[in-house]
Amino acid sequence: MTTKTEILDSALEVLRSGGALTIDAVARAVGITKPGVVHHFPTKETLTVAVTEHLLDGWEEELAARAGDRTEPVDRLRAYVELTLLGEMDVADVALVADLRLREKLAALWSARMSSWFGELDAPALVAARLMADGAWIDRSLGLLDLDASRRSAVAGVALELIEKEVGR
Repeated sequence: MTTKTEILDSALEVLRSGGALTIDAVARAVGITKPGVVHHFPTKETLTVAVTEHLLDGWEEELAARAGDRTEPVDRLRAYVELTLLGEMDVADVALVADLRLREKLAALWSARMSSWFGELDAPALVAARLMADGAWIDRSLGLLDLDASRRSAVAGVALELIEKEVGR
């Protein structure tokens, strides 16, 4: 029997291959019937929300691994900068928030999960570092600016320097 996780992983593969997230496409990708997917996810909206949560779970695992024992919001922001500029990104990372019909719902979901990760950032330098990381996430997911690893590392250094200057005040 196919598990929810297998269905969600297959849905991400559909997105990574440039396909549209539909129940039919996911059923084909996972190798089950459409009713098999509908059994777990009765509508495209429930599937899309579940895939977004699944993707966010993976992000949080990677962020936690990068942050290690450091649990302060500023440490978690550092982990986010490192993930978005130095980690692996692909189109699935941004494809879900591009669904115009669900944009507000999915944006609220992303915002809530990421805000719980590093809290409210009031200092302008910390906001700037977050915006750099958000921009890197979108840019790298879409493949717009082709930076090699050393240039991405240098940009990450600039964002991390903003954080360090703010923390040192």
